Amino acid sequence: MNGVQERDQAAKRERTRTTAGSVASSLHHLITSSLHHFITPSLSLLLAPGCNAAPIVPPLSHLAGTLYINELMASNGSTLKDEAGDYDDWVELYNAGDEPIYLSTMYLSDNFVRPTKWSFPDTFIPADGYLVLWCDGETGEGDLHTSFKLNAGPGEQLGLYTTDGEHLYLVDTLHFGPQRSDTSLARIPDGDDWAFTSIATPGSENLSDVSALRGRLFLNEVMAANDSTIKDEAGDYDDWVELYNAGSEPARLAGLYLSDNLKTPLKWAFPDTAISPGGFLLVWADNEPTEGPLHATFNLGSLLGEQLGVSQLFAGHALLVDTLTFGPQHPDTSFGRYPDAGPAWQYMPHPTPRKPNQQ
Repeated sequence: MNGVQERDQAAKRERTRTTAGSVASSLHHLITSSLHHFITPSLSLLLAPGCNAAPIVPPLSHLAGTLYINELMASNGSTLKDEAGDYDDWVELYNAGDEPIYLSTMYLSDNFVRPTKWSFPDTFIPADGYLVLWCDGETGEGDLHTSFKLNAGPGEQLGLYTTDGEHLYLVDTLHFGPQRSDTSLARIPDGDDWAFTSIATPGSENLSDVSALRGRLFLNEVMAANDSTIKDEAGDYDDWVELYNAGSEPARLAGLYLSDNLKTPLKWAFPDTAISPGGFLLVWADNEPTEGPLHATFNLGSLLGEQLGVSQLFAGHALLVDTLTFGPQHPDTSFGRYPDAGPAWQYMPHPTPRKPNQQ
């Protein structure tokens, strides 16, 4: 591991530690506030055959805020196969600490009434490491296959527990609603807040499918029927798209793409240029890339309208920056945000390419 990697991992652990206190303090409130009745019996009672205790709310473990339920997929259609070749539900745990965590005294359950539903094998998670569990109800397929499945329809609950041999302690918990196929629910960054992401990362650092440029770099104005408004370098009245940088730093466009099909987001690559803070950039959507670096490989559709998307390629994934779906367009009338970067789009009889939008 080089010095940069060591610094990155140290910074990551420090970010996680700064949230650990608040996570641990809110964790117990989260689970207790969702239950009307609770008790904290001894471990021997919980393990007794036919135990019908009320939902269990144990005291917090010292591992709360260090060991996390970190990512899950409850509808695994084609993302990851287990050892048997099955696309089964899975849950990822993350150790945000500086030491290994041994799991032989721990339990995972999808039922707060039965917190000891599935016991971990004699294994561990290394410091800043991950462990993937298959929630498939097929324990015969391996030590890391739980005795229950996840419910993607209405969603459900997960609880992670540990014991000292006599009493049970809560490590982490999660209530989740309906899940999407091949979309994971993950803490982003690791150990932090929950979000859906189309970039599943079982066994590795969680990634958002939204670019850091989202909310800063905007599709700001388009013209799909440019009859006489503005000419390109070749003297043609071509379709155009305007981008606006609402941030306080230059927005570099290397690694960004523009497309008129959200299913193929990497259709046209931006050149290695930048938009200054508060600045604009015009791209000619004329399907004439030989005319210059800011000429895209597609035209815009004015009769029926279409869609536009700006994406950023990161670690082999297309991260969303901004999108627009628009309907039929009028000649020499642009469709733009007013004010610049605002949420509302409107037709603009006075187009303003490379300038602030006007009503």
